[in-house]
Amino acid sequence: MSRQKPYVNPLDDDKHKYKKRLFVDVGMKFEEVNARIVEPYTPPSPVPKVAKIDILEGPSHLHHSGISAYKSTFGLLFLDRRSYVEYMSYIGGAHKFYDERGQIYIGTVDDVKPRAVEANTRYLLDVTLILIKKDQYDKKDFFQFQDIQGHWAEDQISEMANLGILSVTTVDGEPVLYFRPNDYTTRAEFVAMLNRTRRLLEKVLRE
Repeated sequence: MSRQKPYVNPLDDDKHKYKKRLFVDVGMKFEEVNARIVEPYTPPSPVPKVAKIDILEGPSHLHHSGISAYKSTFGLLFLDRRSYVEYMSYIGGAHKFYDERGQIYIGTVDDVKPRAVEANTRYLLDVTLILIKKDQYDKKDFFQFQDIQGHWAEDQISEMANLGILSVTTVDGEPVLYFRPNDYTTRAEFVAMLNRTRRLLEKVLRE
């Protein structure tokens, strides 16, 4: 993967800089995938119903059940084994995709299938992404607990939720409406928080 960053100047319009390009989260930042997007290419199209977008280690607000989802399928052509192996090591992480019009999407891999090509010289994958639009992703504190407004730790609670350390959905995918900021933490909740923190630190250390 190249070291080029998706954003050179946050004041510039990204639509004029990136078209049909793919970036992957390698640990607290996105790096461009060192591969060419090839045919067959299906641009992001709305998905009628998606229960939740399960992005591995992604920010917790990406799991919100009200997000509109899109699906895109295309080929990824890698010209060397190193680029292929490096991408496969991060394939479970969040992806950032710029379509042919420069629209920006955030999502995760829904399906991947290797395609037969020249052995040991080129590697080709058919990748399907489930995506949401970047403006929904960038919205600050997309999910709000209903009982933390005005609490002295409101900002810290929201920050931890956005990092994925606090759960905002139940195991059934239902939103957690009440954080209960003044209640005691159970042993199970504490272990779950420690485990999410460990995974977040592993992402940082991979960098």
